Amino acid sequence: MSEAVDPVAEVTLRLEAAVERLTRAASARPATTRTEDEAPGVDPAAVAALAARLDETIARLRSVLGEEA
Repeated sequence: MSEAVDPVAEVTLRLEAAVERLTRAASARPATTRTEDEAPGVDPAAVAALAARLDETIARLRSVLGEEA
């Protein structure tokens, strides 16, 4: 018989793994021309788009968990 898995714990592990993959992918990107306040290899427009998507996802997660934003 298999043990019951806490769905929130399972999703948390998947989210942490996804963040780790994003970290590895970002660090593997070749450097681009940047200003002093930009990290190496980062496209500011792509970062802004990803941040917006993550903010929406986090807001949905908080809503599901019953937390205030």
